[in-house]
Amino acid sequence: MFHVKKWFTAIIIALLAIGLYYVDNQMEDGLWAKIEYMVLPDPMVYNAYEKGECTFYVFEKIKEDGNMIGVDWYDAGMWASNATDDDYKVDQEPAPGAVLQTERGELGHVAYIESVKKNGSLVISEMNYNTPYEITERLIPAEKVGNYSYIHPKENPRPKSIET
Repeated sequence: MFHVKKWFTAIIIALLAIGLYYVDNQMEDGLWAKIEYMVLPDPMVYNAYEKGECTFYVFEKIKEDGNMIGVDWYDAGMWASNATDDDYKVDQEPAPGAVLQTERGELGHVAYIESVKKNGSLVISEMNYNTPYEITERLIPAEKVGNYSYIHPKENPRPKSIET
């Protein structure tokens, strides 16, 4: 009787493994990718930057795009360096949806690139440039574009809303 239970258990485990393998191969991204998506947290679910600051605003804009940046890059003046350390692309080439970063002021400043115009100028949006909590939009002339670093966000592999 004891051997029958072992064989029965072995057969059940083998059938489950075969079934999981079959289901995994039938799904576009694979079963394990679906399980990973469901189990692992969204890296952008919590904005740790201080409300009213440029860093908080840019984090939220990147999150709205379904992309991600670091949650612990500290003050804006450190973002380019910390992004590089985290294997993000940081260069002198602006792109819509990228982060404009400058050493401006005591703690630096970041802004979100809304668009790049045909003449090379940039339309950016930002918070706390002039007044705390104030969201503004301005144009960076083409001749000044080279004065900044640009951080290119990565695609968020597990975007989820807080409700889910």
